[in-house]
Amino acid sequence: MVLENSGSVARDHLASERTFLAYIRTSLAIACAAVALVQLLTLSEPLNQQILGPIQQLQIYARPVAVVTIFLALYVLFVGVSRYFSIQIALTEGKFPVTRFRIGLIALGLGAIIASVFGLLAAVRLGRI
Repeated sequence: MVLENSGSVARDHLASERTFLAYIRTSLAIACAAVALVQLLTLSEPLNQQILGPIQQLQIYARPVAVVTIFLALYVLFVGVSRYFSIQIALTEGKFPVTRFRIGLIALGLGAIIASVFGLLAAVRLGRI
């Protein structure tokens, strides 16, 4: 879907730049979350021998979850860059392309990662892993 752009051109270009920076910020936050997940799921020296078994079992899942999270961060970065340049081209033509699919895909990916991490932690807590 493409909408007609009849507003202020300078305001629209500045809004596009702010949105681009928001995509970059979101991508960096997701990448930082990947590092935090690796640190959460892999503890180098357990404080207690009682938690040693579950922690070692969680270490198996740490890297795959972090890799998926990094790929999601790269996808958000790609979406931000491609959207910024497509909007810049469309604004010069007096149009504005609307997106919904990409945002839904990012939200679905983040939701899946959050659900899987909480599922892993709950499984360890309940003794299922």
